[in-house]
Amino acid sequence: MDRPLPIKTPPSREELEGRLEKVRSFMRAKRMDCYVSFDPVNIYYLTNFANNVHERPFLLVIGVDSDPVMVSPLLETAHVKSRTRLNLSYATYYEFPAPDGGNWFDAYRKLIGPSMRVGIESALPAGIAAVTPGTHIMDDIIEEVRLIKTPYEIGRTVHACGIVSAGHARLLELCRPGVTEIAIYGDAVRTMMGRVLMDIPEANLVVSRFVAAVWPPSISHDPHLVPTPFMQMERGGPHVSIVTAQVDGYGVEVERTFFLGSVPDAARKPFGAVMEARARAYDMARPGAVLSEIDRAAREVIQAAGFGAYLLHRTGHGFGITGHEAPYLAIGDDRTLEPGMIVSIEPGVYIPGVGGFRHSDTVLITESGALRLTDAPETLEELTVPVD
Repeated sequence: MDRPLPIKTPPSREELEGRLEKVRSFMRAKRMDCYVSFDPVNIYYLTNFANNVHERPFLLVIGVDSDPVMVSPLLETAHVKSRTRLNLSYATYYEFPAPDGGNWFDAYRKLIGPSMRVGIESALPAGIAAVTPGTHIMDDIIEEVRLIKTPYEIGRTVHACGIVSAGHARLLELCRPGVTEIAIYGDAVRTMMGRVLMDIPEANLVVSRFVAAVWPPSISHDPHLVPTPFMQMERGGPHVSIVTAQVDGYGVEVERTFFLGSVPDAARKPFGAVMEARARAYDMARPGAVLSEIDRAAREVIQAAGFGAYLLHRTGHGFGITGHEAPYLAIGDDRTLEPGMIVSIEPGVYIPGVGGFRHSDTVLITESGALRLTDAPETLEELTVPVD
């Protein structure tokens, strides 16, 4: 399948109304009178308005038939209206804290009757749940809707993948022995941000983030140990690159194991095992495949090579408007892949004294299999960077 064309424009009203109607279909099936969303990610998904959580809460109250109601502070209501591309009603409160009758919970409680069946997110804070009238049904239906991407979302993800692929190419150009982490990070991030602002001059920076970093071999066995700014790159390897971004609201990543000048003998076998596990996962990643079985099969390859003790994480995770979301290629997630899902494929091995080994790509599940949307070198030869 050819790679879909990139899309750089904001979502249309029709796109957002389609998402909202899918949520309402779940609500009707579960006999909900309304649904309350607090999670900024879900509110952004449905409205195109992004917020940060603070003491002045935003709440989206979704009815089965009427326009959703945004509960928002007066300070922010103009901001909401400038960003949303969905028809909304508003319940505006002046400030928090406020005199009796003027707080957010006073405006909020008026929207929900005591006899209503009210859907709530599992992420809804206990303090908000406590003042929510009605009978509560905890159900993450918006996350369920987000699993399958629309053609618009796929196009936005294709564009975002072009951004991180360019950032990764720049990272490999910069990475040489003695070069500092901060030099690589600053230059590659500027490369990505510059391209985004050229493509989308009005990009929403609240939902735009860029990371381009390298774990040199002395720390690459510890995948979540954050490198210090002046840490230097080293001869040999394995180095592990991590280039991720949320590009105007769409999260993607590309990661590689690579070497500077030469490949240590101790790195060859684990590199090959991880690449074989990755190939197994790609072969299985097609509609109908069970997520946990993909993870199990990739793990079996690594265990058979003798590196089972060095497995630290699942084979992959989903992408969408964040960089980590459902579905998960993990033992414990027994859902099946469907066309339109976007996932990472990234089995990894982390050996103290040797280093870390992981490739990650952003992958679209199509009707016939897995389509890689990110571009970076693949083979050991391509990933051995010549140095002076």
